[in-house]
Amino acid sequence: MTYTPAMPRIAFTAFLLFSMLSAHAEIVLGLVANRGVEETRLDWQPIADDLGQALNQPVRVVATKDEAELLASFQRGEIDVLRGSSKLALSAVEGGKGDIFARLALTGRLTEYRSLLLVRRDGPPSLDALLSQRQQWRYASGNPGSTAGYLIPQYHAFVRNNVLPERFFRSVTVGNAEDNFRALVDRRVDVAVSNSDDLPKLAEKYPRDYQQLRVLWQSPPFSYDPLVIRRDLSAATRSRIVAFFLDYGRTGPQATRAKEKLYWADQLDGFLPATNRQLREVTDLQLYDALFRLALMPELDASQRQTREKVLYRRYDQLTALLGGAR
Repeated sequence: MTYTPAMPRIAFTAFLLFSMLSAHAEIVLGLVANRGVEETRLDWQPIADDLGQALNQPVRVVATKDEAELLASFQRGEIDVLRGSSKLALSAVEGGKGDIFARLALTGRLTEYRSLLLVRRDGPPSLDALLSQRQQWRYASGNPGSTAGYLIPQYHAFVRNNVLPERFFRSVTVGNAEDNFRALVDRRVDVAVSNSDDLPKLAEKYPRDYQQLRVLWQSPPFSYDPLVIRRDLSAATRSRIVAFFLDYGRTGPQATRAKEKLYWADQLDGFLPATNRQLREVTDLQLYDALFRLALMPELDASQRQTREKVLYRRYDQLTALLGGAR
C-alpha cells in the first residue's frame, strides 16, 4: 500500500465518526406490559427521555405482554435495561447476560407486593370452597414467565394444596393482569390472577367493574420487580444508568417533576438498590413446583424420578451459589 499524507486525516476522520456514533448509540429499555402495550410504552417514555438526556444518547422503550419474547430480545443484546418479573430476571442472570441493580418502590414507599386470586361477588366464598369443586371453574392465569401471575399462586395457592391448575380447572387461559380482570368481569372466567400492584390501578381505571369483584386469596409478600442491566455494556455506561435510576425522583432540581413521571408510569415512588440475591425468593418456588410436578408423573419409574430429582437439586444448588449462598 502506498502511503499518502491524507491517510492520517482519513484515519482520524473515521475514528471521530466511529466515536460519535458510539456516543449516540441507542439504549433500549424493555418492559413487561401489565396493561396495554402501547399504554405502557407511552407511560414510560418520559422517564426514558430523561435517561437519554442524562446519557446524551437516545433511549427507546419497547413493551410486550410476552416475557419469553422480552427475555429472548435481552439475550440477543437488543435490550439494555430490563424491567420484568423476578422469574424473568433469574433467567437473564442465570444465562450470564445481566445483573440486577435496582428494584421498584411504589408510592408510599411500598417495597413488597402480594399475588391475588379474584372472583366475582357471587363466586366461591373461600379458596377451600373453590378447591373442593374440581372441573367446576374456569381460571385466568398469568403468563408462565410471570412471578406474580404464575409462579407465586401456582405454588402457594395450588401446589401446597396438592392441586395442579391445568388438571383441576375446567379451562385455563393466560393473560396479563388487565386481560384477566376483563375476562372475570365479562364472565369468561370464574377465577383470575392479579396482584396488589396492578389491582388498585385497574380499580381506578374501571371503578364500576371493580365493584363486581372481590379478593378470594392473597399470597405472602414478595419484593417488587427488579431492573436488570446488560453485563456487556461498558462500565461507564452501566455506572451512569445505575446512578440515574437510583437518584431519579430523589435528587436534583427536577426531582419533583420526576416524581410525577414515576407516578404516571406505574404509580412508582422510585428505585431502590438491589442485587442478584433478591432472586433467592424465586429459586425456592421453582424447586418446590418442579418437585411436585415430578411426583405427579406416574409414567416415570423410581430410577427415572431419582435422576430428574438430582438434576433439579443440582440446578438449585448452582443457582443458590450464583446468588450469594443460602443465607
